[in-house]
Amino acid sequence: MSGKRILLKIAVAPVVLILLVLKVIVKIGMSISSVVLGALILFAGGCIIYTIVKQVWSQTLILALIEATLIAASALIGVLESLVDMALMAIMSL
Repeated sequence: MSGKRILLKIAVAPVVLILLVLKVIVKIGMSISSVVLGALILFAGGCIIYTIVKQVWSQTLILALIEATLIAASALIGVLESLVDMALMAIMSL
């Protein structure tokens, strides 16, 4: 190994440590939030069905927006986890 490569690995070490901590936090957050978000998505879906049966269209629209926001939040957590993994893989391959 050349001296520049060793210096680069030493310089990147704090970034790797931060990314590993972020990965653990995201993984824990994802497992906790999946239970909470899953329950909220099911509840909002049930409320949407109820408002459709009762033909309360303004509330159905509001609930549909809430449902879409919950699903987007769940997908965003998955994307964040993938980005952290890709960044770690890219840095480790240096």
